Amino acid sequence: MGICIKNAHLLYDDRKTRKDVYIEGNTIAGIGRSPEGFRADTVIDASHKTLMPGLINAHTHVYMSLFRNFADDVPFQTWLFERILPIEDYLTAEQCYWGDMLNFAEMIRTGTTAFLDQQMFTSSCVKAAKDAGIRPVISRGLVGTVRTEEGVVRRWREAQESMEYAKELGSNATFMVAAHAIYTCSEDVLRFVLDAAKEKGLPITAHLSETKQEYNDCLKEHGCTPVQYFDRLGLLDHEITLAHCVWLADEDYKLLARPNVHVVTNPASNAKLANGFAPVARMLREGIDVALGTDGAASDNTQNMFTAMHLLSLMQKGVEQESVVLSAKETLKIATENGARAAGFGDCLGKIGEGKKADLILIDENAPNMLPNFDISSALVYSATGMEVTDSIIDGKLVMKDKELLTIDEERLRFEIAKITDKF
Repeated sequence: MGICIKNAHLLYDDRKTRKDVYIEGNTIAGIGRSPEGFRADTVIDASHKTLMPGLINAHTHVYMSLFRNFADDVPFQTWLFERILPIEDYLTAEQCYWGDMLNFAEMIRTGTTAFLDQQMFTSSCVKAAKDAGIRPVISRGLVGTVRTEEGVVRRWREAQESMEYAKELGSNATFMVAAHAIYTCSEDVLRFVLDAAKEKGLPITAHLSETKQEYNDCLKEHGCTPVQYFDRLGLLDHEITLAHCVWLADEDYKLLARPNVHVVTNPASNAKLANGFAPVARMLREGIDVALGTDGAASDNTQNMFTAMHLLSLMQKGVEQESVVLSAKETLKIATENGARAAGFGDCLGKIGEGKKADLILIDENAPNMLPNFDISSALVYSATGMEVTDSIIDGKLVMKDKELLTIDEERLRFEIAKITDKF
């Protein structure tokens, strides 16, 4: 039994070509012709719809949807240390579960099917993602000065417990080891992160070189840039996904242009917090693997990857003063194929092809802002808002049909969010 998507226009195909796509289990089993013995228990009419890979949000903090519109229009240091971190101390696992679910409702509605997260309550995130049907990559951000201090030990224990919990739950969650940032982690803790990642056979994720102050403080304290500091510690020799990388020296590009290193740009968050514009166009020219993220809703306010794609392309054109920089097709691949690599999925996600995982979304081609449809890639990056997503299939399961969420009770969700945020 499976899903048949009939008469769909596949992203990157000629716009007049339409095909049937067959899904068995969690895999695309056939394109254009039915696999032998295939039986569909669900048929989706995709006439006037484009089928594309689900978008992959390669850097976010999903529980932070609870802080949406809470700490805006303040300097970065005030935002982080005076507004966000203090209130995080009061959050419970149950509150974060509902914050995660709020995030997932927005993600699914706007076409995101997988995400890479730095999380406070990792087991709550495993459970929420399982309930919502979205594909998570989860990490517990480690902070501290000594690897043996209580906070580091406790957080790493929680991370490992969530890995075991995911197995018990039958979750499709995967994991990374996270260092929060160089300004919250000592050298000893950063070395601990590397040792733990090697021991567990997991990739690493971290915030790096996000602000000018972080960059200058690293030069002053360590005599090198943040990227060079990570390289000195051996972190760039491991599979690693780095969020931001806004501030880079000329020497940094070569260090980042390794097949095991992935950079995630977060254009809305970086612009809103006045941290600058990551040099994405140059990164791509230098052979760096760049993916796309929203960052948390406390700094971006939205988890909409269509908005992120739109901003990414337009900002880079403006910064480079070159209209051909970061074309629509390049931007789409950053949000899909590159995101799959950055999130640790390799080549099994981010593309439509037989044998690929069935993480797919359908787009309404007849939405007024999408017409006339001369070029679907252009329409998706420059015209779409995310509200054109009509259906979402994640891990071979239908989680949204005709814009109706099938896995999240939105009325209950609104009640729970109001109950939590009334206490802020």
